[in-house]
Amino acid sequence: MLKWLKSVKKPSLYEYIVLGLLFLIPFASIMYGDTKAFVHYEVNFWNAIFHEGGLRNFYEYSYFMEQYYKENGIGGAFAAYYDFPVFILFGIWGFPLWIVCQIFHLEETSTFATMLYGKTILLIALIVSAFIIYKICKNIEVSESQANWASFLFLSSAVIFAEVGLIGQLDVMGFPFILLGIYFFQERCNWKFVLMFMIASSFKQFPFFIFVPLLLLIEKNILKIGLESAVVLAFSKIIGLFFPTGTMAIQVKQEFGERSLERLLGVKLPLYNDTVPAIVVAFGIICVYCYLKNIQAQKELEEHSIYIPLIAMTVLLCGFDSDPYWFVHLAPYVAIMLVYNSSKYKQLILFETVGMICLILNQFGANYWCFEPRYAQGMLMDKLFGQPDSIIGMETFIGYTRLDRFSGVFFAGFVVCLGAFLWISRPGHIESDEVAEIRPYAWLRMITNAGIGWIPVLLYMVSFVINM
Repeated sequence: MLKWLKSVKKPSLYEYIVLGLLFLIPFASIMYGDTKAFVHYEVNFWNAIFHEGGLRNFYEYSYFMEQYYKENGIGGAFAAYYDFPVFILFGIWGFPLWIVCQIFHLEETSTFATMLYGKTILLIALIVSAFIIYKICKNIEVSESQANWASFLFLSSAVIFAEVGLIGQLDVMGFPFILLGIYFFQERCNWKFVLMFMIASSFKQFPFFIFVPLLLLIEKNILKIGLESAVVLAFSKIIGLFFPTGTMAIQVKQEFGERSLERLLGVKLPLYNDTVPAIVVAFGIICVYCYLKNIQAQKELEEHSIYIPLIAMTVLLCGFDSDPYWFVHLAPYVAIMLVYNSSKYKQLILFETVGMICLILNQFGANYWCFEPRYAQGMLMDKLFGQPDSIIGMETFIGYTRLDRFSGVFFAGFVVCLGAFLWISRPGHIESDEVAEIRPYAWLRMITNAGIGWIPVLLYMVSFVINM
């Protein structure tokens, strides 16, 4: 046993099976309201094409269906708020689901099988992202074994367990394009770098905050910087011209975008006799550093290609009132850095594990409604064991454990640990160690993270005992 733990070989199939079981059970047991909305999008994409006048009417049809879902008490009642490219992926994945629903006259969130299939698009995005993480690690000359461990560490992250397995948001769908963009950045293939971030930024705008600093590292011509940034931003806007303007559906979508921008700029810093958005100041500092930085060696470029996305996402997510599931954007770069800087692996995995646990406990306390055990209704545990007479909710759990009282303390712990992680892994201090003992700490981390991610499922199961 000790010999196996100290082995530096890549994760075995057995280890992936254990990880799969630990992740897939809560993944199949919880169906958050937003995730139900994604299942609706997958089917309504095709309903709009074949029954509602074509894709030009997709937003209007989604707005109409939102009202229908609300009137009939169907979960996931949300209009289509996002730019259109993400709905193309939902549509592609949802085509078999749409056919099944048409044949059997099913409402797409009425059965466990249809909901699980709809949610599985996130699982596909995770697997593809894990493979690209492996390719990135190989590209920066991480050993074969440790490149495989990077994928494993990504998939076993606390934020993956909690924010993909439980909350199941669409952010992870942009990861393959972001990571491919970073891969092509390392390869100095500029047009592919721009193309990947153009697609990723059309899902949500977070990748743009990675793209601009990376672009500034390698491009010092202001006109080219402005042009390529405009191309990345303009893609989804150009596609938006395909749809009718001035409708209620588009107005709702625009209002959603305006509220998101207000949140982004909401945290202010005092400056002279006024205040300025904290994000603008922090992001501006990162951009100035990248513009002034003169990258010489390929090793220096590779170090910054991982470090800059990590620090950009850290500054962004900690700089405004962000939703809990957005912190999943940290997971790929943390996983890569754990093996890229494996000479300090024990320190890094300690700070990463403690910091991410603090983050999830903060989210349990401050955003408990995202993790409610009642979302298990209709899913795996419900099908296996039925429904308890009453469910112990997260509000009861956090009240008993007093997590709500200390949520701010936990977030402070997360900031401190992530700050330490960033300091240890700053460019110029990154070094791989091929004999680093990754396995024992990876297992301890996986079990700990799974334990945190299983809490809503366990509360659902304990509810049966309490009601006996």
